[in-house]
Amino acid sequence: MSNAWTDTVQLLRCDLPLTSAVAGMFILLPSLAFSIFGPVPVKPPEGAELPALMENLQAAMIGMAPWLLTLSLLSALAGVAIMRLWLAPTNISVGDALVFASALLPMVVLLIIAEGFAVGFAALLLLLPAIYLSGRWAPTYAILASGETRNPIDALSKSWEMTHGNGWRIALMLVLVQIIVFIVIMVANGVGGLLGAPGSPGFVLASLVNSVLATGAAIVGFALTAAIYRQLSHGAVARAFE
Repeated sequence: MSNAWTDTVQLLRCDLPLTSAVAGMFILLPSLAFSIFGPVPVKPPEGAELPALMENLQAAMIGMAPWLLTLSLLSALAGVAIMRLWLAPTNISVGDALVFASALLPMVVLLIIAEGFAVGFAALLLLLPAIYLSGRWAPTYAILASGETRNPIDALSKSWEMTHGNGWRIALMLVLVQIIVFIVIMVANGVGGLLGAPGSPGFVLASLVNSVLATGAAIVGFALTAAIYRQLSHGAVARAFE
């Protein structure tokens, strides 16, 4: 796995001011706005029975749905634009990358839906198949960002072909990164909860820290995805995950 990790670090250092600006505009600021101005779930009364709990959860999800949909679309736009900056065959501007990502966004949404259904169905059977699929389809979004194809089905097929023999190794790497990110964000959330109630200066500070961490995690995820694609597409299949 060392080659893929090394390439990930190199990508993170490449065009850092540009990628940070894109991530800040389309991930950090919207995430911070959601944390501060988004709906606050109402805690159910103590001793509430299951129907009441489910009703409370449903109401919370309905209230957050517009926010979560907007955040997901902006994050997808930022991800494709950032990976385009890294993977374009020639140097391009941030504007060019954003135009490319905007034109590709409908295909990315279709890909998210198709991949989500497939991985979700696999998860209903067993957890391991879902993890394996995440490894086999890891380079999919980088394939779209590189410009190889604009067809999400072709991207999934190309990803399946590229990751042959490396599915579990890639999946393990992704799981390790997700575990680390989860621990860091959970610790930050725990500390942030001690700083104050919603609306207080401490809560705003905690929201800012959490948004910065989430944005950093997203950039690392984009870099890892692009690094996997670069390693596998440069004839380094046998060495990429040694």
